[in-house]
Amino acid sequence: MCKRKILAIAGSNHKQSLTNMLMKGLLNEIKTLNESYEAKVICLRDYKIDYCIGCKICFYEGFCPMDEQDDFTIIRNELLESDIIFFASPVYVHNVSGIMKTFFDRISASTHLMNYAGKIGFTLTTTESTGQDDVKKYLIKMQEAIGIKNLDNYVFSNENSTMKQFVKTNGINFLKSLENNYGYTNRILEWRFGFFRNLYGNMINQDLGKEKQETFELDYWNQIWIKECRSFQEFAIKNRIVASSTKNFLQE
Repeated sequence: MCKRKILAIAGSNHKQSLTNMLMKGLLNEIKTLNESYEAKVICLRDYKIDYCIGCKICFYEGFCPMDEQDDFTIIRNELLESDIIFFASPVYVHNVSGIMKTFFDRISASTHLMNYAGKIGFTLTTTESTGQDDVKKYLIKMQEAIGIKNLDNYVFSNENSTMKQFVKTNGINFLKSLENNYGYTNRILEWRFGFFRNLYGNMINQDLGKEKQETFELDYWNQIWIKECRSFQEFAIKNRIVASSTKNFLQE
């Protein structure tokens, strides 16, 4: 039996990170409850991840030159091969941690491509007392921006729960959320898909000049298989086939 792959991106630099421990505990609980899942946690602190330098090459040429000098290609490949993705971050001054923000900066091109369509998402936020709402909303926003359908969001506070109780309760909640889910789409994802498909579809017909038109994003959205999609749901199903490749898009 082919197991569904769960990947958690945990953004904490602390050696005894509560976020990392909770994420690993939750995934172990899920695997115990249902053996049809396999899971992996990527603790960002264990990888060499350079800062985005804002060169915009990813937007115009479809690759990040920083990938050649750090470990980010490993993370990209794990993301592409997964079925279910967790984003997990502690609260740092009412925002995600710095290393989590760097991770998002490095996948920023995907916010214009929605190339993780066909994957299901969850988030985990940890806090001592405050800031959890801001971080949770940001994690959800980032999942939807890259094409992931967010199903549920877990928040752990030392004031409200024990680790054991949290893991046990949300292991069950995770499986219930997936059992009650249908499809890969929601209202926000449909809107974003329609916006980008129309934007780049109209752009290619305009006289913008050769330099402005020859960009990776323009080529991406004007592939025949994407242009034939009439909904994000259809795009997500087809994209699951594309996602098995290391390329960012099919060659026509």
